[in-house]
Amino acid sequence: MIVRRVAAEPKPYTVADLLDRLGGIPLSRIRMEPAPGTATEGDLDKPETVLCELIDGTLVEKAMGSRQTRLGLFIGSLLLQFVEKLDLGVVLPGDGFLRIGPGLVRAPGASFIVWEAIPYEEMLDEDGLWSVCPTLIVEVLSPGNTKAEIDRKLREFFAAGCKLAWVIDPATKTAKVHTSATKAKCLDESGVLDGGKVLPGFRLALAELFAVGTRKRKKK
Repeated sequence: MIVRRVAAEPKPYTVADLLDRLGGIPLSRIRMEPAPGTATEGDLDKPETVLCELIDGTLVEKAMGSRQTRLGLFIGSLLLQFVEKLDLGVVLPGDGFLRIGPGLVRAPGASFIVWEAIPYEEMLDEDGLWSVCPTLIVEVLSPGNTKAEIDRKLREFFAAGCKLAWVIDPATKTAKVHTSATKAKCLDESGVLDGGKVLPGFRLALAELFAVGTRKRKKK
């Protein structure tokens, strides 16, 4: 599978341009050092840097709360068990960085990459960033996320070759199943996440997902 690289965006001229480019996210998530537009992949690994994505040469802090982290970890663990059992590919957690374009390094809440999508030379490079597009991505929304931000992220991944995306909203206990950046099916709490053609046989009930982190009371 040939990964379609996402074209670099032109540099913004003002802070307003930058904010609009990033989807109107809270200013508190935009790191000012290094200066926006000058950050590189090496800045992602600095000890003082919180978990960020690299977007158009700007470090943008990921919006993550404890609940979002738990749900992402839960989905990722189920994906890992399923994928490992059938030897289908690689599952990355929420800090699994992937280079999908110039100055563009993303880290979905969880991601699955089919073996056929990973070039041999990437598999040999265990220390560097993979220039690979996931077959499936999972995003768990936090209050700090914006619709425009997530829409841009979906456009980037599907332009690079992604086949399926699950966008989970814990606040409304709903999910959107995307088969393209603009085509999605909405599920309520009674719905089921289905791997479809990407992961045939994988199913996760949203009711089970949203129960994660709640105490299981013993029956009297």
